[in-house]
Amino acid sequence: MSRMIKLSAWAEEEFGNPIPGSATLSKYARNGMIFPPPVKVGNIWRVERSARFIGVQSSPEIRQSDNVRLKRILEDGQAT
Repeated sequence: MSRMIKLSAWAEEEFGNPIPGSATLSKYARNGMIFPPPVKVGNIWRVERSARFIGVQSSPEIRQSDNVRLKRILEDGQAT
């Protein structure tokens, strides 16, 4: 049994039916919405069987006007 499978086969296991379209799955792969990240082999995306959809990962917007304590929390405890 191969360690990596086609993205469409993985999507059937992860999402069930109906699965997202191929363009959507490619977008998920390109934008880091699957972990561990898929690998493009030739023109086919392949992903590990144990991979999971994690969605959009965003970081908070830190403004100059934010409270110093809030800035420290958002910056993971680094000194401001």
